[in-house]
Amino acid sequence: MNAEPIFSDLIGVMAVILMVPVIFIWLERKTGWKVFNYLPAIIWIFLTPVFLSNFGVIPRQSPVYDTFKSFAVPLFIVLMLLDINIKEAMKVAWRGAIVLVIGSVGVVVGAVVAFVLFRSNLPPGSWSGFGALAGSWIGGTGNLAAVAESLNTPAEQLGLVVIVDNFVYLAYFPLILVCKRWAKPFNRWTGVSQAQLDHFIEATQSVERKKHEVHFSDVLTLLGWAFVAMLAANWLSTLIPPLPPVLTQRTWALLLVTTFGILLSATKLRDVPGTEPLAMAFVYIYMTMIGASADLRQLGGGQFFLIAGFMTITIHLVFVLFGAKLMKLDVSMAAVASVSAVGGAASAPVAAGYHREELVPISIMLALIGYALGNYLGVATAYLCNLLG
Repeated sequence: MNAEPIFSDLIGVMAVILMVPVIFIWLERKTGWKVFNYLPAIIWIFLTPVFLSNFGVIPRQSPVYDTFKSFAVPLFIVLMLLDINIKEAMKVAWRGAIVLVIGSVGVVVGAVVAFVLFRSNLPPGSWSGFGALAGSWIGGTGNLAAVAESLNTPAEQLGLVVIVDNFVYLAYFPLILVCKRWAKPFNRWTGVSQAQLDHFIEATQSVERKKHEVHFSDVLTLLGWAFVAMLAANWLSTLIPPLPPVLTQRTWALLLVTTFGILLSATKLRDVPGTEPLAMAFVYIYMTMIGASADLRQLGGGQFFLIAGFMTITIHLVFVLFGAKLMKLDVSMAAVASVSAVGGAASAPVAAGYHREELVPISIMLALIGYALGNYLGVATAYLCNLLG
């Protein structure tokens, strides 16, 4: 291993960090390689810099990483949340939204139960890793990154979370698709009527997605307001007494910037295009930098993290079934409510389209609500795990 990394200056490090996601996103989209069906680009985007930094290509620690993470995480939180239209989602799919919330609570309960059962076999401080995992399965990769950053989750543990997240999802997503075959017995069990299904299909016809070209003024507007929200959150967080090790000033700033993002989504800013591509660019660069910070020698306890992950998702599904019965949801809407949380905005439209095409815009709405919940409930999960650990 080289004493001095090949690339250690700002330009060299950023060139490598930026090209890692560029290469793997291009490969996933253009090649059609089947390996990406099982190991999606995000895993390669995280693991590649792990090896690059551990074998002396780029540094494991750099001021570049610290500076970028300090503003990128709150930026992508605000940008992700600006698309939320809670009023429209509740008007059209309030039953599905309630089941999504119930399923999200199931993730919290599952993560806490799994942590308590396996804590003796997990690395020290795993409570923060479980908080990040819960954030991911309630919101998405952005929530995973945000919660992990606020809790100062070790990069090695975040590596385990990314691996568990994706491997459990390999078993979970096919189940969400195949459950379409169980529509008749499931719908009889929940008590949903054909008249209710017809009414819901009619209501979803009016839902529209934001579509238009992105201009440089849109990007400036989004970045400007995101930094204002960050400034306000950072200032207010200094006025709130910390409750370490979970509710630190850093964590309060995360929760405040999440709240400001939701509040801004009720303004005209929600109509400004460009939020998703900007947010996801920051998320992928952040995940690359976290991978670069990981120490291969510290990776351990992965098998117990994986078992705990399967237990968490099983408890989540039990809660979804309970919610579907309570709210009288059909199997398709129940599946969409679940995948909108666990899979996020990337997977939800795929599952929704497989079940019923008219559920696609609803799935995106629900996934955005999951984004809003992910940070709050991810931190809550970490707090409970730390309390019981």
